[in-house]
Amino acid sequence: MMNGQALPERLLLFCARANTDAELGHISRGADVIVRAECIGGTTTWMSISAEGVAAETNPLTRHSAETIVLRAPVSAWAELADPDAAPRRHDLLALTKAPGGIEIVEGRTSLIRHLRVLNRIVEIGRSNG
Repeated sequence: MMNGQALPERLLLFCARANTDAELGHISRGADVIVRAECIGGTTTWMSISAEGVAAETNPLTRHSAETIVLRAPVSAWAELADPDAAPRRHDLLALTKAPGGIEIVEGRTSLIRHLRVLNRIVEIGRSNG
């Protein structure tokens, strides 16, 4: 299981793998979004998604034009999101936003839905590569 400190490292791997994916490059062409992933009792990680690619961010608020999505979850929910064998109804980002003890959408619900295909593709890429 992933610990609170592992979220940033895992996100860096997801980003690196995502930037080599042709499908993601195609579907993210119009994206300009910042995702803040908060691990309850742990770390906060930022990720930007744009036509230039996917990147872990340290100071994303300098991009004022970007939409912002803030997600908060316990370590266990982030681990489920990364798990290719997650249980039914806890198997993807949207399912985990509806599940008890899952991921809370703190800010940017409309942006999350607008960019759900892109976000799900990033998760798929990360899951398929371990």
